[in-house]
Amino acid sequence: MLPKISGVRIKMSFAAALLRVWEEYSAVLTSSGYALFNIEAHVFSVIVLAILFNRQQNSSDQTEARVIWSRLLFVQILVCISQVVRVLADVDIIPDAHTSHYAIRAVHSALFGLMCWLVFVYIETFQQSGIVKTSARKFLTACPLFVLIVLSLFAGDLFPVVHLVYPLASVLLAVMRRRKMTRYERDTTPAAAIYPAFFVACVPVQALNWRMPFLCYVIVIADIFVYISYADSLVSIDPLTKIHNKNGLVRELSERLARGNPETLHVFALDVDNLNAVNASYGRTEGDRALVIIAGALKKLCEEEHPCYISRYYGDEFIITADIHDDEERELFTEHIRNYISNAATAKDLHYHIRVNIGWAKYEQFSRTETITGLIEEADRAMYEDKEKRRFAAMWNAGR
Repeated sequence: MLPKISGVRIKMSFAAALLRVWEEYSAVLTSSGYALFNIEAHVFSVIVLAILFNRQQNSSDQTEARVIWSRLLFVQILVCISQVVRVLADVDIIPDAHTSHYAIRAVHSALFGLMCWLVFVYIETFQQSGIVKTSARKFLTACPLFVLIVLSLFAGDLFPVVHLVYPLASVLLAVMRRRKMTRYERDTTPAAAIYPAFFVACVPVQALNWRMPFLCYVIVIADIFVYISYADSLVSIDPLTKIHNKNGLVRELSERLARGNPETLHVFALDVDNLNAVNASYGRTEGDRALVIIAGALKKLCEEEHPCYISRYYGDEFIITADIHDDEERELFTEHIRNYISNAATAKDLHYHIRVNIGWAKYEQFSRTETITGLIEEADRAMYEDKEKRRFAAMWNAGR
């Protein structure tokens, strides 16, 4: 029995020590000595957020999601500034009037709620969710915000917990959608669940004592994470088709070869046979649309028929990597590529046909196809052979 009693005493002593540390820390925060450190933290956060806001304002990417993120950055700057004002009022630098302090707290609460709502709208727009597809739906999602602001006025320093509903909803919806996402959608939306999770994690801690300069640092870290994720997607994701580009392909093949057992690895190269004619007849916008249709068909193929990796290599050429075990499976896979593209073009009711040339190469050790460059070049060579065969067959049939 003695060891158990000793263990209980140790646990109680540890808990008591933690409680004492927290009480002492709270006492320090309650005194005016915390103010300088708190203000410095929020001024630093404002500077970083202002830099990110300025870069986004000058960015060529002004899609709806990026515009909303820019507005979110601006609101976050206001949240940090309002926190500085609240601290100044707390240490009586701003005249001690009940009305002014109440107004400062109300404005800070409203800005915090607006920030949480914009986090929700940004993530839903980023994922192209129907929840915020129209302005009317955005307004409906904002209705609870007004109720939360009113409730927070009577919740004292616990108001952040009330606003937590928006980022928490973003995390739950993102996790639910991720289960149904393809590999490409997961790669292009890394911030969908992680970004609002920052707020879910930090808001309860901030609610324990509003004087802690904790939230501002979390905001900065979260926005830097979004910025880095976006920059990384620009490097490896094709902006038109939203699939991987050449950089992403090289990284994928490097990882695939490093994992070992690449004997079943096949690389398929395909290009659009008549894209120049489409550009000449219907304009380059229609040509871009054709590329997007092909990318969508290939993504659907990889999701429904055969796990694979697709990328837009350059121009009108796409590269697909897949594990193929025999000649019959390879022929079936090639046929699926053509059928999925043809069906996608038919579903869009295009005024022209989309025809593709396909070549393939298989990994073989101690040959030129044991390297990434060799695999892609061999697949390219086979693709151009297929193109010449089809061109010769078309000329032969026209001359008969």
